[in-house]
Amino acid sequence: MTNSRSIYALRSAFAVLACVASFSEAGAADLKKDISVVERLITVGDIFTDAGDASSIPVLEAPAPGKVKSLSSHELARIADQHGLDWERPDYLKRISVRRLSGTIQPNELADLILESAIEQGANPDSMVRFFGRNKGLVVPLNTSILDVEFEQFSFSSRQNRFNAVLKVPSGTDVPNKITMSGTIDEVRDIPVFNRSIVPGETVSSEDISWMKVPTTKINGRAVLSPRQLVGMTVRRPIRPERPIMSNDVMTPVAVDKGAAVTMTVRSGAMILTAAGRALEDGSIGETIRVINSKSRLTVDARVVSKGQVEILAAPSLAINGR
Repeated sequence: MTNSRSIYALRSAFAVLACVASFSEAGAADLKKDISVVERLITVGDIFTDAGDASSIPVLEAPAPGKVKSLSSHELARIADQHGLDWERPDYLKRISVRRLSGTIQPNELADLILESAIEQGANPDSMVRFFGRNKGLVVPLNTSILDVEFEQFSFSSRQNRFNAVLKVPSGTDVPNKITMSGTIDEVRDIPVFNRSIVPGETVSSEDISWMKVPTTKINGRAVLSPRQLVGMTVRRPIRPERPIMSNDVMTPVAVDKGAAVTMTVRSGAMILTAAGRALEDGSIGETIRVINSKSRLTVDARVVSKGQVEILAAPSLAINGR
């Protein structure tokens, strides 16, 4: 009886072991697809599926943030063997790539950081930062922000409006990267600019105007500084958006077109005399243009007073009657 019970117990134990062996074979490891990591170390579980207790074991240094590291099939076989993984290297496999995920600190974030420090050293808050030779952001470890960036050194010269800085930027290792930057901090002013392309003949409205910050050193005496100088005007030549506008770029809309028939008027005491004429050039209200009397064929100067109306400036009787 006792022997029968012992045999039954042994048979049960073998059955359990067989089930465990079968389960282990079902969990054979395989390579992951599109391997990417966040941390500075690559673990077994980053590379292989079903790595079990070995998943969290680090095996290699990860590449720098945003970079790629190549692993040969022989390295993969060594890792699998070393950690007891059931993985058979395919004959076609030569190597795989492991990418380290990254984030970016944008140039405008760096500019805000620089300006904040420059203000503490006397810079005008209404200023903009211009970097020398840098128009891209910084590649940093994933989940890194501008708050993780520190100054090792910063100096600002108000006389030259220049700054120099050394930044300590997270690298994904225990040692941060040191980034040297320099540039200018220019005082700025908001000026009106067009937010779309304006062509001659179009009348400017308030909806066509936006504001843009421009260094005061680049604003000359002819620059338009108020929207009142633009609304209701037209342009002499096509003007692209977001460009400083000069006062001679705009004019009042043409009230008299070249070649158009006009009514010529002249005041003589209490009398107002009129005659028909033709404009020899375009003219806006208030501008002086040349017109020809349709009857006498005399050419005179006249001031545009309204659409199709001009006022003779001199020699009234001669201009009107041709005598």
